[in-house]
Amino acid sequence: MTVDIRVIRAGRMYRYYLRETVVGDGRRPARTPLREAQEKAGVPAGRWMGRGLTVLGLTPGEEVTEAQLRNLFGERGRHPYAVRIEADLLAKGASPKKAFKASALGRRVTVTGVEFVLRPQPTIYLLWALGDEETRRVIEAAHERAIERVLAWIEDEVAVIRYGKDGIYRVRPAGGLVAARFRHYEARSGRPLLHDHLLLSMKGQRLDGKWGSIHTTALHENTVAASALYNEIVAAEVCEALRLATEPRTVTPGRRPVMEIAGVPHELIRWTSRRSDQIAACLTELEHEYVTAVDDDGEPRFLPVVSERARAKLNGIAAKMTRPPKQKARPLTQLRREWKQSAIRTSKVAIDIINSLVEHARAAAAAIRARVTTVVDVALAAVDVTATVFVMNDGGWFHRRYLLAESRRHLARRGRRRRASCRAACPPARSGR
Repeated sequence: MTVDIRVIRAGRMYRYYLRETVVGDGRRPARTPLREAQEKAGVPAGRWMGRGLTVLGLTPGEEVTEAQLRNLFGERGRHPYAVRIEADLLAKGASPKKAFKASALGRRVTVTGVEFVLRPQPTIYLLWALGDEETRRVIEAAHERAIERVLAWIEDEVAVIRYGKDGIYRVRPAGGLVAARFRHYEARSGRPLLHDHLLLSMKGQRLDGKWGSIHTTALHENTVAASALYNEIVAAEVCEALRLATEPRTVTPGRRPVMEIAGVPHELIRWTSRRSDQIAACLTELEHEYVTAVDDDGEPRFLPVVSERARAKLNGIAAKMTRPPKQKARPLTQLRREWKQSAIRTSKVAIDIINSLVEHARAAAAAIRARVTTVVDVALAAVDVTATVFVMNDGGWFHRRYLLAESRRHLARRGRRRRASCRAACPPARSGR
């Protein structure tokens, strides 16, 4: 998947984000102002986004400050301008308790947000890293628009606030959501990896004006559908703007192929995947230890087969165990020069292909368009999507999110952008067989 999710908690975890994530995954020097640290790290300032900004006095695209982050994510869900609100009320004679309560967004919480990490498919960020300036700008613009669309879809179709006894009532956040977006340019290995960290606040406002917390389970359950939507938008916009095409490629034997930009050599993907290889090797060892682990009586501690949930946890452990130290910060222009030089030296791809990667991909796209129609037969598409969901889930439940994700994958394979709304394509319904 190209979208990952992780829970943000106040305390140590939040301090990690403030110390590293907001400055390009580097180590922020003590007592260094946030914007100064971002400039030294060569990454842009964080930006606010989401429809919920208006009620908080923020505007889309406004720079994220350290105080705002601390209040919203580090202080268990307070107003970004909590200090100002308290000072104004205290100056008017309000009690400290009343001033503090006025600056809180409902009840204080431990889980203050979730982090979405969104990144394009490897062939797209390779074009971004090795292509010319126009290509870089086109891909970054498509990447940003896809993030905006994913957030809007979460606001409209996914996010719910639970309240009442045992969370019996569920409502959409009336004013939308609030998120802080931070751009990164490289992976821990030093290889190119365009990606954004989207810190989504768990605070949302109901129709009655009261603040509640977004249900995190719904966000986790729809991550695959969010990833499919993001991929569809990025690939469609990049292909349309740069006259490219996608093709299916098998990444992991036994699993479904993924859609990549045609004409970008697979050797270049291997050149960027050094860290992935390290994680995969470590994961294999951890899975072996998992299935062979026994307790004090010699009985197996776990199931003999690694479940998807267990594999996800083991993958996170493997990523931490193999995590290299952060490279010294460099500006993007310098990184792009170094990436091209490294690709020429070590990727085993011809120099002329690397120097004219976009033109090479356009030639491959022209050959594909000459033999493949992009017309979608809606009836056949519906049969294909339904059958795929049934098989992939072992005849299990037809959750709306599964059908939605597979529909988006189907359209991506056909090279078509989604024209109908999500609601029209997959009407809300209870899960059933």
